[in-house]
Amino acid sequence: MFGPAPPSPDLTLFTAADISSVPAEASSAMEAYFASKTLSRMATKEFMEKEKPSFEFVNLLPTMVFGPDELATNVQELMTNASGLVLRALMDVKLPPMIGATVHVDDVARAHIDGLKSSVPGNRDYILSSDVPEGICWDDAERAVKSHFPEAVEKGILKLEGSMPLKPWRLDTKETEDAFGWKPISYEETVKELVEQYLGLVEAEKK
Repeated sequence: MFGPAPPSPDLTLFTAADISSVPAEASSAMEAYFASKTLSRMATKEFMEKEKPSFEFVNLLPTMVFGPDELATNVQELMTNASGLVLRALMDVKLPPMIGATVHVDDVARAHIDGLKSSVPGNRDYILSSDVPEGICWDDAERAVKSHFPEAVEKGILKLEGSMPLKPWRLDTKETEDAFGWKPISYEETVKELVEQYLGLVEAEKK
């Protein structure tokens, strides 16, 4: 997830079948969080095999989730989650390298609802991620901001002096798109909607 990209990019096209079922040793709070996700998946499958219930499960596997936060009423609240990382990097904060794969928060919510439909095959894992299979790069965010918010860039509200180096992570989400019947919102549109909310809150706080 974090750390510098290897000298030779891994061009493997990963599917949900490639997800590890062995939790890694946790040497940090974030690694413990990752391990908890692995353990919950393992527990779900063990329960299904042992109890053989009449219902099915649908596991949703989102990449980095961000986008507008409908619960945020001011800039400070907006900056407290993953969206805050993106916004800080669009200003002047230089973040460490991380995996280049994201998904819009609305798509995650939509998948939770659609996952209840009988048309979605159960007892499966579904990856949620946009701009597949190649993933995203930080330049995409900067281009989106310059294109959609040139005035904010010119005024220095969005300084574009930060960075969030993203290393490639190629994902195959065809099974997800076939099952749910829609494609995720693009990274560019996600950045655009997030910045629109941020600028609106900045303007509101001036009044």
